Amino acid sequence: MTKIILVRHGLTLWNSERKIQGHSNVELAPEGIAQAELLAKNFPLENISAIYSSDLKRAKVTAETLAKKFNLPVQFEKNLREANWGDWEGKKLSDIEKIDPVNYERFFRNPEEVQIKNAETFAQLQERAFSAVKKIIAAHPDENIIIVAHGAINRTIICSILEIPLKKMWAISQFNTAVNIFRFEDGFFTVELINGTSHLL
Repeated sequence: MTKIILVRHGLTLWNSERKIQGHSNVELAPEGIAQAELLAKNFPLENISAIYSSDLKRAKVTAETLAKKFNLPVQFEKNLREANWGDWEGKKLSDIEKIDPVNYERFFRNPEEVQIKNAETFAQLQERAFSAVKKIIAAHPDENIIIVAHGAINRTIICSILEIPLKKMWAISQFNTAVNIFRFEDGFFTVELINGTSHLL
């Protein structure tokens, strides 16, 4: 049995400003650093064999904070990056709603249909994300592994694990430093936790 602890990065200033981040290399806000430290202090498992992370700073710093607790290196995986949001990156959601209302509506109601200029589709994001997760699981049979990534990519991974359509991805909350725990055994996933934030209390 392999146990996967999927984590979202800590808070960034752009999160607070409701800006689209994507591949933009945004730093953690002080509150985000504190969230990562609380997660490390109150991590739900004691034994971890490996830590993987997106190579973007907000995930990298979150992962490195956890790595100090477990005395492990962080293995960076480019395919765990957040979606490339193309022309939307760096813009506030309130501005996008005005300049691209059709895709803004689709983004939340029908994400599988959204077509943002110069961006990945959610299907492309899901394919690369879940492929990365499956490779990581294959490399760590019968071990506990941490994967640190991002809000949208985590939702697509969870949709894959639960075998639910991307249309429902926004029904899955992913707060900053949210913890999701899954078991993989005999070719099947079992869910233990989604969007856990008790470490912040």
